[in-house]
Amino acid sequence: MPTSHSSEAVVLRWRSYGESDKIVTFLTRDFGKITGIGKGAKNSRRRFPNSLESMARVRVHFRQKAEASLAFLESCELLSASTTPMDPERLAYGAYLTELAEQFTVEWSPAEETFSLLDEALQVLERSPATASFLRAYELKLLQYAGFGSPLERCVQCGNDLNENEICYFGTMTATFQCQQCGVGNDTHTPIAATLLAMLRGLRLMPLTQCQEQPLTNVRDEAARLTGQMLSLHLIRPLRSLRTIDQLTRSQ
Repeated sequence: MPTSHSSEAVVLRWRSYGESDKIVTFLTRDFGKITGIGKGAKNSRRRFPNSLESMARVRVHFRQKAEASLAFLESCELLSASTTPMDPERLAYGAYLTELAEQFTVEWSPAEETFSLLDEALQVLERSPATASFLRAYELKLLQYAGFGSPLERCVQCGNDLNENEICYFGTMTATFQCQQCGVGNDTHTPIAATLLAMLRGLRLMPLTQCQEQPLTNVRDEAARLTGQMLSLHLIRPLRSLRTIDQLTRSQ
């Protein structure tokens, strides 16, 4: 008989299965990412009371058979409903945060730091709109927790500190950074200002709740391109949420 488990979780996404069931993917605090089937979830207000919507923070109760690919969802308690769907822009960025978290976690692999990061980010997003510094901080922390964080303070080639008064180089194929001497002349390396790296270092170390108001005005676009390239090396598939964000940006 499979053992029942429960954990705090964030709903990453769901899809319909048949006439009355749902297949739901969660990021849990205790078990990492899990996907389960909720029998009768479309109609059950007792076992799944408005608790399977994307970005909702919940406590999920489930069973898992060793040979089964899907967990069996017993019930799900709503801890905090997301209010971001009331605002199209926050909904789009909330979808971006959750979609990234899904791609940078694997099934049944503990990811408590990533869970806490996503949980905190969604709470910040409910209080105020996403800013460039908030998004860059989330991306950098996510990469670090997933094991893909690149050193931002020293040259990966020679180990010397990256001088903030010089140009440094970003390896587009490796997502690593080299000093001016090591990186110059390499066709796969892009020059960037070392001052930008200093700003990103600060964001990666800073608590997420404090990142909203950090200025990135002069390097906002360059910072977004840089972290976007770092993320793209590890994505399983293109991010659908980026299309929505792009449409919103064009309409403003």
